[in-house]
Amino acid sequence: MIPVYAHRYLPAGRGSYGHLVLSIYQTDSIFYGTDLANYIDHEFTVPGMPFSPDWSPPPMVSFWSEFLS
Repeated sequence: MIPVYAHRYLPAGRGSYGHLVLSIYQTDSIFYGTDLANYIDHEFTVPGMPFSPDWSPPPMVSFWSEFLS
C-alpha cells in the first residue's frame, strides 16, 4: 500500500494505474475514490469553487521549478 494522505492508500502495483483510493483504519477498509484524481477532487475541492484543469501550483523553491514542466 502506498500512503496518500492520513489513512488513505493506493494499492501498489508496478506498471498499473487506475486503482481505487482506499481508507484503511484498523480492520475497516472502504474506498474513497475511483482513482487518485477522483479522490483528490472529492477530498480537497471546496464546495462552490470549481476545479480548473489548467491550474498548476507555483513552485515553492525556485531551484525545483526547473524540474516542473
